[in-house]
Amino acid sequence: MVSANVAVSYSSLVSDDVRRATRVARAFPTALAIVCVVTCYAFFAGGGKFDFRRLGTWEETNYASLAEGFLHGHLYLWVTPERQLTALPNPYDFAARHGFNYRWDTSYLNGRYYLYSSPLPVLLAYIPLRFLRGGYPPDSFVALLFSAWAFLAIVAFARRALKLGGRPLVIPLTLWVLFIGLGNAAAFVLVSVHMYEISVLTGMAMTAMWAVALLRFNDSPAPGRAAWVSLWLALAIAARPNLGVLLVVTAFVMIAAARKRGPSVKAILVFVAPLAVVALAMFWYNAARFGDPLEFGIRYQLTHIDMAGKKVCSLCTFPELARFGNNVGHYLFWPLQTRSTFPFVDALPAWLDRAVSWPTPGGVTEQIVGIAPLAPLVLLGVLFAVLLCLGLNRGASDAGTRSAIHVMAGAWLVLFGLSTCWWIVARYSLDFILLMSASAVICIENGLLSLRAIGVRIFPLRVAVLAAACYSIVTGLLLGFVGGANAFQRANPATFEMISRWFR
Repeated sequence: MVSANVAVSYSSLVSDDVRRATRVARAFPTALAIVCVVTCYAFFAGGGKFDFRRLGTWEETNYASLAEGFLHGHLYLWVTPERQLTALPNPYDFAARHGFNYRWDTSYLNGRYYLYSSPLPVLLAYIPLRFLRGGYPPDSFVALLFSAWAFLAIVAFARRALKLGGRPLVIPLTLWVLFIGLGNAAAFVLVSVHMYEISVLTGMAMTAMWAVALLRFNDSPAPGRAAWVSLWLALAIAARPNLGVLLVVTAFVMIAAARKRGPSVKAILVFVAPLAVVALAMFWYNAARFGDPLEFGIRYQLTHIDMAGKKVCSLCTFPELARFGNNVGHYLFWPLQTRSTFPFVDALPAWLDRAVSWPTPGGVTEQIVGIAPLAPLVLLGVLFAVLLCLGLNRGASDAGTRSAIHVMAGAWLVLFGLSTCWWIVARYSLDFILLMSASAVICIENGLLSLRAIGVRIFPLRVAVLAAACYSIVTGLLLGFVGGANAFQRANPATFEMISRWFR
């Protein structure tokens, strides 16, 4: 009897070890894919050299200068404006500023430079890294930090949502991870990083965390989880005010949960509190700088034109409606240029109607990458999301699928919101593309399994999905070797030339 018990115990231990080893073996390809994506981000952000040396002085970048100003107890950049600028009667006259250097595209008021972009990167990255590393990081390192944060969070969202569905995967998770991380314009944007990209990537990380929090709330509604959703939503809006449209989706989810469980004053208060605190902080920050809680600094921007009274985003007139349609078309369908030499693809400059767009000298525009030419699976995910809502999966009852549809709806609201503005550029697509990609993955998986459950042969569609995912991954990587205005070749001509020779 004793020997039999020992044998049973030994057998159970062996079985546990086998199961543990099996789980590790299954997780290894996914973990390797995650490492590959983050490594690619580091490669492109580091100019192909993984070079992230500390700055010699805070004056080298605007965000480091703002961080130094914060540490000295001020809200402005810790640099002294040029005497020629302070002597001008109207510093917002572009022609009057000709002939001397100044901080381009900053906000200037009362002899001080400010940033119209979010201070959140200073609080989350620049100041902490200043103390951890003994100096300020370059913008490229902060961009890597937030892009990796966003990627890891959105992968966690996708994995958890797929797991909640309780169904086997049609496409390997490893491929989905690579698609989410690389099948977009992230590599293209990371090659050349300035203050503009920093705020966008910060917002991307915050929205990814919002998606994770929303999933957890949908899975198990509770006041604490509602507060967590509210916090990340508030930080996303603080990073990128245009992300405020996500409040529509969030409110819908909260109202739906309240109808099921009954209204609760406590739940309302814990949800509103983080939003209120962050909003009050932003209002105070704006009022302390510019005397107006709703002024972010656009009015005082040092750019090509005097920005006083200008509306950068609006949808009130017929010409603005036409601009909206043009911008949506760009974000969705603007093609890639294909060429015969490495890296074989390039992003094309946008076409803008000068009557209702940013009046840059010479009509120069920046490059934009459409969703359909780069990641057609995102549009397939939208189709499956609609079918799931119409009953393909009995109303998409599991929390993972519901969350994917909510996140996808939020991403499209962000795209439409951006399309009301008078400028379009590839980096803006990062506001919504990770949300779209991850939610599309979940909807495609559930959609394919639902089709198979009703007797549809999905093998041809599965092959097409695999091919499209691989296409997006390769194309996204190749765009990294381009960068805005051939930034990669300019940053690392030796590496570019070496890789080019492989394909000759």
